[in-house]
Parts: sequence; C-alpha cells; structure tokens
Amino acid sequence: MSLASSLGSIRTVELVDVEVVYDGSVRALKVEELVFEPGFHIVMGPNGSGKTTLLDVVAGLVLPSRGKVVLNNLVNIAGLGEDARASIRRDHYSYLLQEDVFIESLSVWDNIAMPFIIHGIAVPEERILELAETLGIRGLLKRKPSKLSGGERRKASIVRALSRAFTASVVLLDEPTSFLDKDSSTRLVEVLESVLRGKIVIIATHDEKLAEIGDRIVRLRGGVVESVTS
Repeated sequence: MSLASSLGSIRTVELVDVEVVYDGSVRALKVEELVFEPGFHIVMGPNGSGKTTLLDVVAGLVLPSRGKVVLNNLVNIAGLGEDARASIRRDHYSYLLQEDVFIESLSVWDNIAMPFIIHGIAVPEERILELAETLGIRGLLKRKPSKLSGGERRKASIVRALSRAFTASVVLLDEPTSFLDKDSSTRLVEVLESVLRGKIVIIATHDEKLAEIGDRIVRLRGGVVESVTS
C-alpha cells in the first residue's frame, strides 16, 4: 500500500513551527502552530501577507525552511520527497491556483478532463456539466481558452478544481472570486457551500463575502498569523 493510500481521508493538517525564508533572509511565512480540520478556513490579509505561501506549504509545493506539516498526526509531508508529495496531492488534494493555467491548444472541456485522464481516473462528465451549467459556462466548453473572457477563464478553472474536489480531502482555493462579477461570486459561494461541506477547505481571499461562509478566519500580516477567529 502506498503512503498516499495509507492516509485514508485527511482529517487534520497541522503546521508546527513553520517558517519559509527566501534567499536566506526574506521571511515569507512564520506559523508557530495552526491546525486545519474539516470546515471552511478563510485566510485573509493584504497582498504579500503570505496567503499563497501558506496554501503552497499545506499542499507540499513549497517546503518550509524549518518546521513540520503533519497530516492526520502521522505524516510530515514537509519531510517527504517530491514523488511522495505529488502522490499525496494527486490522491487527496484539489488546488485552485491564483492564476488560470490552461493548455491553450486544447478545448476548455479537454483542459478540465486532462487531470483525470493523466492519472487514470474516469472523467466525471455529469459532474463537470452540472458545475459548468451552474456557473454559466456550459455553452463554452468546446471553445479554446483564448476565446474566453477573464471571468469565463476563472469559472473554467473553478469547474476543474471543484470536479476534482468531490474525491479530495483537502481543497485549496486561491482568490476564487477574482475576475468574477457580483452575481457570479454569489453563485460560487452557494456552490462551495453545497459541494465542499465536510472537507478541509482553505480559501485565500480579499473577498469579505467569502468570509461569511467561514467556520474560522485566519488573518495574516507580514507572513505572520495576526489573529484566528471562529
């Protein structure tokens, strides 16, 4: 049994004495102790406060300069090699990046389906169509990403991440409402609440509307946790 399989569903992610330092002196993140359990955790703070770095550390994409990132009180993902971390991300994580990254030569549908095909997972066609319909882009799935507006590209990225999120334990969303108008943002909040309940959901955002669905608000400033409120 692989390490990723042995974890089962991830129920806790704990950061202990974590510090991320770039170029030997620039501190991007410092967390003494922070535990994420199932629920909505909204991470807020000004630009450069460490929100994206926190998500990258939780995902094992950025290794801390010191400290541990412990899953289920068992596995320190920060102490694993890249292959093991990638395996855990594949089996347990869904991550909506801040930037919308597509293979521009493929259709929107193929971009959404590609992660499933690469990992040998059946493409959840009905789920994708339902999410695309809800977010108003079902009629755009055959288009190339370059033919979409900024808001439409964001919605396509969200459909891709949420389709994966149905089978993930940990869902990371970096500025999900960027490029969305007010009505689309409201609809997205409703979708997140209906689709992601019971998972560990960490959302980095400036959007106060998203804070309304938070079970906990984590505020960062200068890479340091300024406050945690429930």
